[in-house]
Amino acid sequence: MTHQAFRLLTATAALVVVSLAPSAASAQLIPCERYQAAKSKVPLTALPARVIEPKKTPEGWPDLQGAWSSGAYPGAAVDSIETGWDPADVTITCKDAATSSGVVANLLIDPMRGTIPYQPWAKAKQMEYLAAMYAPAKRMDTDTDVRCFPRGVPRASTFGGFEFRYAPGLVIMNHGSGEHYTTRIIPMDGRQHLSDDVKLYMGDSIGHWEGNTLVVETTNNRGETWFDKHATFHSEKMRVVERWTLVDQDRMYYETTIYDPEVFTQPWKMAMTFDRNPRPNRATQEATCHENGGRFIEGMVRSGLRARAVGIKGYHIHVDLKTGKAIRPEEQKYLDGSGQPLGTSYAPLVTDEELAEKKAPADKK
Repeated sequence: MTHQAFRLLTATAALVVVSLAPSAASAQLIPCERYQAAKSKVPLTALPARVIEPKKTPEGWPDLQGAWSSGAYPGAAVDSIETGWDPADVTITCKDAATSSGVVANLLIDPMRGTIPYQPWAKAKQMEYLAAMYAPAKRMDTDTDVRCFPRGVPRASTFGGFEFRYAPGLVIMNHGSGEHYTTRIIPMDGRQHLSDDVKLYMGDSIGHWEGNTLVVETTNNRGETWFDKHATFHSEKMRVVERWTLVDQDRMYYETTIYDPEVFTQPWKMAMTFDRNPRPNRATQEATCHENGGRFIEGMVRSGLRARAVGIKGYHIHVDLKTGKAIRPEEQKYLDGSGQPLGTSYAPLVTDEELAEKKAPADKK
């Protein structure tokens, strides 16, 4: 979600709280002149038995070069790899609600369309992060992506689009989406990973070919990055194995396996489908995230502190804007237990009048 989108989202949260009714349609909260094109393609959940024999470069490498995008498929890894788009984000950015949500928004393929296999302590930690995100009291309560740090692996790959380029002995990935860009340089010469003492936001990626599939193993990951904006976290012990295969000349299957025994009870997998993107590469644009993000994060924190001052608390859990209930039924208990007001996944805006009313009893004593 962009900085501008979040400003709209917080305003939407206030609208939802005062106007929510069972018959209210989320699309009515923010008028849209037109919805974005429906994303009706069905994503792959496994590599097809028959795929093309790709063109080869002079070095004999399968030619995956070019720009690739997941934008033609429902759901997204941006907000949550388990539930897809945040319904509030669907509304304020005028996405097609019918095809921006649903079971295909879940990217997991092992367990198939399941839940991330957190250890009990790790699930509790995720909920702490989600509570902090709902009404942030400091900058560190916000997502690292919002704070303009590199997105990490695999998040940089799954955010929406990337570009492959080759150099002698190297595969280069330009990750360009949102308001900042990163480049991953992947050696293909069989070298060893860096020392365990070295931790990087984008990790240490080393690649090789298995037939026509590009396989990249990334280690040395810093623990601050998340998989999405839903506090899906990992430890510094995480190892990521990504696989890219051309299905046809304009479609690519992507699969990644996550290994992290400190946080998860077992390895797990997710998959996405990417189409060739004919648009010019944007990865060479100047990054503006830090320039835009300073005041933006300050505004998030001020909004969170005002909410906390009047006793509003909750969790950054995706909710149905028509009912105020959690998208995933198993998460409803967190909303009920916190007394979270009906609304969106962020705390509603608190007016000066509400703050004054909260302080009034103490002032009169």
